[in-house]
Amino acid sequence: MLLLSILGYILLTIGILLAAIILIPYNYNVVGEKHAELEVSGSVSWLFGGIKLIFSRYSKQNKEMTLMFLGITKKLNIHKEKSKERKSKKELDKADSKHGKDTKTAKSKKRFDSSTYLKKDIIQKVFSLVVNILKHCSPKTLTIYARIGFNDPMYTGFLCAFNSQLCFLVNKYDINIQPVFDEEVIEGRFSIGGRIWLPYLILVMIGFLITKPIRNILLAKMKRKNKGGPKYVR
Repeated sequence: MLLLSILGYILLTIGILLAAIILIPYNYNVVGEKHAELEVSGSVSWLFGGIKLIFSRYSKQNKEMTLMFLGITKKLNIHKEKSKERKSKKELDKADSKHGKDTKTAKSKKRFDSSTYLKKDIIQKVFSLVVNILKHCSPKTLTIYARIGFNDPMYTGFLCAFNSQLCFLVNKYDINIQPVFDEEVIEGRFSIGGRIWLPYLILVMIGFLITKPIRNILLAKMKRKNKGGPKYVR
């Protein structure tokens, strides 16, 4: 009985954690400024700020990242991680150069029929999925103050036309872009903040996967795999 009670508490704890991960929204905030150099900083927080990832990047400095967990602060060294990634990438490149012919042969075997995926109904479903995700992840607050000028005044004119349309479409945001015709310049500042709710994204992905064209592709892949193993799977 004691073992069952302990197991029940463990399962209950796991269930509460999973529910919290899914139901509690994630908040993000990014600010940046560009004058002589580019400076960007931001944060992603969860559990009402109890867990927060803070990052910053400057033009002539390394990235800085700090993880805050219930009041405990831990700085992450991105520079060392990047150097390790570069070393591993170089090793992989050397291995690829040695086995170039084998790689080409393997790639030719793994080619798939693009006509299966580039159909009108599939493209429409993918486009609808992207629009829904972008609409949900769109910022609640957005502020842009910028001076932008190009070497060719024609492009600055295009910017004026685009800016007028942009202000009309996103009038709920504070966007102020000043075109500059007599010099080439990009400077200003911005801030963006919003919220992401995982249940909505999960439901959108499930709805995408069960639509008829996507469902047919997944079922066909499963049938080929069950029929003859890996050589039948594209």
